[in-house]
Amino acid sequence: MDLDDFSQRHTEAVEQFNHWLHRGDGLRVAASLSAGLTLLRDALSVRLHEDVERLIGRDSMLVPVSELKARKLARREIDLYQTVESAVAARNFSYVESVDWYVRWLCHLRQIDSQTDPTAKARLAEYLEAPTEKRRARFAVELSKVLPESTRAPLVLFRLFPLAVEIATAQAFADHSRAARIRQTQASILPAILDCHGCHAKVLENGEQCAGCGNPLWKFSWLTAD
Repeated sequence: MDLDDFSQRHTEAVEQFNHWLHRGDGLRVAASLSAGLTLLRDALSVRLHEDVERLIGRDSMLVPVSELKARKLARREIDLYQTVESAVAARNFSYVESVDWYVRWLCHLRQIDSQTDPTAKARLAEYLEAPTEKRRARFAVELSKVLPESTRAPLVLFRLFPLAVEIATAQAFADHSRAARIRQTQASILPAILDCHGCHAKVLENGEQCAGCGNPLWKFSWLTAD
């Protein structure tokens, strides 16, 4: 997709948001949400691939071309999953009424061709139909098919990630108090995140990341801390 097409789709998404929700801050919401979800997708990809390889070594049977394809498929799966997580959060937090509309809108904003790609469309439907825990379990299974090393990642990562998507969604909608409460939930799951002297586990702006601990998606040394 070229830059002009990307810009056009982004503009269309902003206009759709303002029209559907009768708001005037679509540009800010879209920019914040895109920044937050992109960072989370890329950070999770690093945690499940590069970070695991640092600990258990590289799979010598995986040729570079296959590795690139695997990482592309993994990022796609992450995008699909967090699209649904963000949609469910947006509905539960009363930002939108229609989950289906939000999914279509976010796919358009994030350049996910859910209408022309039958596999993506089917996966979104599966995630939408599943309750939270089963959706998370299915996500882990699908990731393991394209990134087998992901099964070696700390399980707590898969508990923290959907909450991170909720925070990114709340931040995009300027619901900062809710984002802070969700961060408290994350801290109850992994108290070690409170020990970072750089960010002190505070909620960062979407697109920002703590160089010390990795907040909003923590580095392995923090995920495995006692």
